[in-house]
Amino acid sequence: MSRAEYVPSSQDDLVIRAVGPATEGGRLPLSELARLAGGLQASLERIALVISGGPTKPGRRPRDIVDAVRLDFVGFQSGSAVLSIARTGQLSLDDLLNNSLDALEDGVNQLLRDPLTPPPLFTPQVINGIRDLTGGIGSSTVTRIEFWRAGRKRFTIDEALQAAVRSIPSETVQQAVTVVGRLHMGDFSPAGLRCRIDTYAGSVLCDFALDLRDAVLDAMDQMVMAEGKGELEPNGASVHVLHLTRLEILESARPSSLDRLARQQQIQPLSSLDELGGAPIDDFDEFTTIVRSARLGDE
Repeated sequence: MSRAEYVPSSQDDLVIRAVGPATEGGRLPLSELARLAGGLQASLERIALVISGGPTKPGRRPRDIVDAVRLDFVGFQSGSAVLSIARTGQLSLDDLLNNSLDALEDGVNQLLRDPLTPPPLFTPQVINGIRDLTGGIGSSTVTRIEFWRAGRKRFTIDEALQAAVRSIPSETVQQAVTVVGRLHMGDFSPAGLRCRIDTYAGSVLCDFALDLRDAVLDAMDQMVMAEGKGELEPNGASVHVLHLTRLEILESARPSSLDRLARQQQIQPLSSLDELGGAPIDDFDEFTTIVRSARLGDE
C-alpha cells in the first residue's frame, strides 16, 4: 500500500482501491480479489434487474442484464492495491450500467446514514450482496475499500458500513420450489415433522404438516418429487428449508424385478436348451481365422 494518498485519473471508468495490512507491497490475496469482483458484479446485476423492471426472484439473472452491466478487470497498478475496472469495447459506460453504479453509490451512502431504512432499489438480495462485500473487512486484513469513478471517491466499504448492514434484520426470501431426490431421515414427532431429501446438488431439509405424514412415511427411501415454499440461503440459490405442500413418488424410479422387466419387453422364456445354440459352423478353421484376425486388428 502506498502511503501517499492515491487519486485516480478522471479518465478511469472505475477504480477499486483496497487499503490495509493485506495490501502492503502492492498485493491483494486472490480470495479477496475474487470476493470483491464477484460481489460487485452480482450487486450491479441485481440492481440493474430492479431498474429494468425484471422479476427480482432469487437465482440466475437474465443474460441480457448480465451482459449490460458486465465489467472487466483491466489492470492492477503497482505501489498500491489499486484495481482498474472498465467496460471493454465501449468508450463510456452505457445507461443501465451507469444507473446501476449510481444506485449502488447512493444506496451504500444511505445505509451509512440510516441502516433501518432500505434504500431505493435495494432488495433483500442486494442487501445480502453488500453484506458479503463487507465480510473481508478487518483490522488485520483489509481495513477499507474505496470505489472511485471519474477521479472522485464515490463510496467506501469499511467497518462503519459493515456494522450498518449487520444491524439490518435478515429477511427470509421464499419462493415456490420443486426438488427431485430420494426421501430419507423422517422425523415423525408431533413437535416437529421433518424429513430430508437428497438431491444431486445436496441435501434439502423439509418440514411438513400432519396431513402429509402418511404420504411421507409411504415414500420413505423412494425417489420423489417434492413441492413447496423454499426458504433460500443469502446466496439466493440454495434452499435452507423446504415447507412441503405436495409429495409424489416417482414410479419410473422404482426398481423392477427381472421378471417384470422381461414381461414389459415381451421377452419369452426358453422352451428348450437347444435354443441357446446357434447355426452349425461348416468351416471351423475359417471361423477361427476370422476370430484371430479380429483380435489382431487386421482388415
